Amino acid sequence: MTSETRDNKILVSMSHTREIEITEELQINLKIPKNLGSIQVVKVYFNRQNEDPCIIKEMSKTKEENNFIEYEVMVSFLPFHRYENYFFFFSFVSNGREFYIKLNRDTMEPFITTGESPYWRILVIQSNFTVPYWSKNAVFYQVFLDRFFNSQNKKPTIIDGRNYRNWGEMPNWQKNNNGQFHNNDFFDGNIKGIEEKLNYLKDLGVDVIYISPINYSTYRYERYAVTDHMQIDPDAGDFADLDSLHKKANKMGMHIVLDIAFNHCNSDNPIFKNALNNPYSKYRNWFYIYENGTYEYWYGIFKDMPIFNQSCYEYQQYVYGENGVIDKYANYVDGFRLDLAEELQPFFLKGIRDRARTNGKLLLILGECWNKAPCQILGNGLDCITNYPYANAVLKYIAFGEAVYLKWQVFDIIESYPQNTLDTMLNALDTHDTMRALTILSMKRVRNGLNNIWDIDKDPSEWHIQTEHGRDFLTEEFRKFEFQNDKLSNEEYAFAVKKLKIAFMLLGTLPGNLCVFYGTEKGLHGFKDPFNRKCMDWENGDKNLEEFFRNYLHFWKTFKGSKIDIKFLYLDSEFVMIEVKNSYNSMLTVLNRKEYDIKIEIPKKYIETTNKRIFTENADVGILHELGGISIIIW
Repeated sequence: MTSETRDNKILVSMSHTREIEITEELQINLKIPKNLGSIQVVKVYFNRQNEDPCIIKEMSKTKEENNFIEYEVMVSFLPFHRYENYFFFFSFVSNGREFYIKLNRDTMEPFITTGESPYWRILVIQSNFTVPYWSKNAVFYQVFLDRFFNSQNKKPTIIDGRNYRNWGEMPNWQKNNNGQFHNNDFFDGNIKGIEEKLNYLKDLGVDVIYISPINYSTYRYERYAVTDHMQIDPDAGDFADLDSLHKKANKMGMHIVLDIAFNHCNSDNPIFKNALNNPYSKYRNWFYIYENGTYEYWYGIFKDMPIFNQSCYEYQQYVYGENGVIDKYANYVDGFRLDLAEELQPFFLKGIRDRARTNGKLLLILGECWNKAPCQILGNGLDCITNYPYANAVLKYIAFGEAVYLKWQVFDIIESYPQNTLDTMLNALDTHDTMRALTILSMKRVRNGLNNIWDIDKDPSEWHIQTEHGRDFLTEEFRKFEFQNDKLSNEEYAFAVKKLKIAFMLLGTLPGNLCVFYGTEKGLHGFKDPFNRKCMDWENGDKNLEEFFRNYLHFWKTFKGSKIDIKFLYLDSEFVMIEVKNSYNSMLTVLNRKEYDIKIEIPKKYIETTNKRIFTENADVGILHELGGISIIIW
């Protein structure tokens, strides 16, 4: 990286660009003009976020030439063993006074100051951080298994206690006979169903199929609370089905990533029941069980989801020891998505990743992260993450024109993650845990000012009441609202589709992989669980929207390599022009989020070159119509 100036200005150069492996040394060269006077001491100061300097090194004078004096220093981060951003600046003493060399906020060039200003930064990352070749520039497709496709070519099963439903019915949102909200609605989507839709997924442009959990879970259709990790749920299929899907997908150039939950299990899990009922059980230490018979469970709310003790050696061996859960599935998949990765300890994540990479395997480890992931687990426990910050920023921009928030979130992630994580993180507009993007962009009860745009049920809301015990949430009233307002009018739907398209184009311009939540491409909409998890509508889905996704995904995949250099050429609440490029190619995306036409001037290089591909949505090269956009890739 070089911050170069002319005419006796300061020059800073570094041996590495934005990141460095912890085992490497960073060489920094600093050229200072002689006209600054007699310089006695030059130092460089490094600190981590919100910390005092942890590295202070005096720089050595190496040579004098023309009007400059050059200084050099070698910096090692290995003694600190911390993987994260290090910020640095320089100081020098001249004529008895101390001055600082920092970055000018406006020009981002070196300048001399005695006050506060931005620093340079370098991201210190794990050594030998590698990811599978197929996990970059890839389109992921999230399959929520029970609701994707119900193939009849599987062994028939009927499990007592499950509420089997007809395909396409509205999921049950009311309390059961015990007065509980329970995820016991089974529509019987299965592994064979995915296999029978491989041609559809391939044609859509999908490279990686990310499947929700398939482990046996007694009464939970989503299978995030597991009754038996070692068994595939009979309604989902069996290992022969998984093997067949994996081999056929690989043969077609697609890969399989399997979701799995290790933070907690189902209270029906025999291991937990044994631990709970027997104080001397060998499994007792697998959980947090107290003498009075109480135990810790997920979020302090879901009593049927007891939390595992990750510090328990026996539980660790169960998950990532020889013949453990990871070994059980490793030959049938190409990677794992770890549910609640933010709740899994770094040593536990590392154990999973290390086991998934034994015997020559290079499985992708994807972690569910709602917030910015700490750098120390990237390349050491996780390869990539579910990138909710980008989804939130893009949706907020398209819905409300929050331009500053968009730009801040984009660069905050870029500056915080290793390049391999940036290249492989999943960028999706919606998932099984958020409102559907179409419902968000229809603006039904979506309000500005929320931390996450989909958090319409966060306090304060009309579903929160004050009681003598505090604030209570009226779950049944909220679900009733979701049910009554689920359907979009023709006008609401058409408006939301227009915004969805430009939101997806903006998301596709940012670093990372694109991920489509099943059915978004066909117009599925809905509020939160269970309404965002309706059955895939294979017969009546929106064909025009599906065609948009197919065309854009194939266009997007022509951009090769990392999206390294990112610039907002223009950004306000109505209009954005953003460019990303590397040494191979460049992409320009221009979007109009308002309901009137905007004339645009495309940079000449995107017009004059013949080596380009153009994607337009309600736009021409010289004009963006309402909620229109254009993307151009050149090489």
